[in-house]
Amino acid sequence: MAKRICLFSLAASILLIVPVLAFGQQEDAVEHFNKGAKLYKEGKLPESLAEFLAAKAGSPNDPLIYNWIGFLYLVQEKYAEAVQPLEQAVKLNPKYAEAYTNLGNAYQNTRRMDDAVSVFKKAIDLDPKSANAHYNLGNIHSKMNKHPEAILEFRKAADLNPNDPYVQSNLGYELQVTGKNSVAITHYERATKLMPANAAFWLNLGLVQNDLKQYAGAKESLTKAVTLDPKNSDAHIALGEALVNLKEGPAAIAHFEKALAQNPKDFSSAFYLATLYSKSSHPKAISYYQKALAARPNSADAISGLGLVYFEDKNYDEAITVFKQLSEASPADPAAWQNLGAAYSMKGDNEGAARAFELALTNNSDKKIELRRWLGNYYIVKGELDKAETIYNKIVEDAPTNSEALDGLGRIADRRGKSDDAVKLYNRAITADPKNKFAYNNLGVALEKKGMVDQATANYKKALAIDPNFADARKNLERFGNK
Repeated sequence: MAKRICLFSLAASILLIVPVLAFGQQEDAVEHFNKGAKLYKEGKLPESLAEFLAAKAGSPNDPLIYNWIGFLYLVQEKYAEAVQPLEQAVKLNPKYAEAYTNLGNAYQNTRRMDDAVSVFKKAIDLDPKSANAHYNLGNIHSKMNKHPEAILEFRKAADLNPNDPYVQSNLGYELQVTGKNSVAITHYERATKLMPANAAFWLNLGLVQNDLKQYAGAKESLTKAVTLDPKNSDAHIALGEALVNLKEGPAAIAHFEKALAQNPKDFSSAFYLATLYSKSSHPKAISYYQKALAARPNSADAISGLGLVYFEDKNYDEAITVFKQLSEASPADPAAWQNLGAAYSMKGDNEGAARAFELALTNNSDKKIELRRWLGNYYIVKGELDKAETIYNKIVEDAPTNSEALDGLGRIADRRGKSDDAVKLYNRAITADPKNKFAYNNLGVALEKKGMVDQATANYKKALAIDPNFADARKNLERFGNK
């Protein structure tokens, strides 16, 4: 699954103001200040910072200079260094809203979350119409997983500055993570219109479209995302997911392969490739399942998928090894034991299959009837009639007209020499399913034991009418010269 992005862009504040210096301060501080502001505009951040530090030496009590110094540390991602000058700025001017906003960013990026919330609220108290302050407070609420509070602040920021694409995108993100996808999409769309060259905005829009099953729209949005940012593996994964849902498998494979090439340890892209190739190329599917498991060794879905590929290839030894791993990873999952039992059964290891099927039933399998039929037949063949009878009776309790279970109970009665009971049970099985060839054949055997040859041969013929290749019924019939 591709990741959703909340864009925690730096919404720091700064005003390009020439300071008014107190009497007696060095006049060259003004020159350093103006030169620093000019260098900042030119993008020369270290040089700009040096000039403001020089200005501070000439004017050590000017909050505006301290705010500039803190701001320049922030934009260079030197967050710890930003804290002290910004604290000094608000100490010198307790009503300096922009400095509180910058200080909140410094606290936020040094993980002083509670302090950040406090100073952002102070900035809002001083300037309630500051979109930046509301935006920053929304960001920190988002990081603290306080989504309702984040939505409230982002809405206020959007009301104050409706043309800020980051505000629109982050409001969409918060609405999406709280399940309000149909509202979130309008804000993502707004963000892409305001800043169409931003790949992250198109990615978020495509992700919510995927969630809303608007796959054609998601394909369009995510194609723009990967065009703008070809190295964004999340965008390739999300586009691949949209293409899978549009039944465009080959195109999806191309994007998952690009994502995996960019991030070789990514589970999602490897898993998607494995499932897609499982329909066309088992060797490739096995390779990708192995890569997925290297990234996430205990993934039940990946283990199960790999086991099923081996099973379909009739490589039952490998399937058993993998399904054993699955049963160890998910011991309470009945499907794990069912698959293991099926592999044992196909290999011819009925004892191993029986153990696995019994464990599947212990874990409340949704295939109880199917597993019990197999186990019932297995115990009859082994001669453990009491176990077989218990299992078939459980089937009949849940499904009184289950033809296979009634036929099984008939076989048990027959083996115990209770031919009359066997005949009744076989007839019930036939009533429940008139196409149960085994019940007709077994009824014929029971009637033959009672000396009722004509009725026996009639039932053998009915079994053959259902399946002309039914060898047991044909052999039984041929004993009487009937072909």
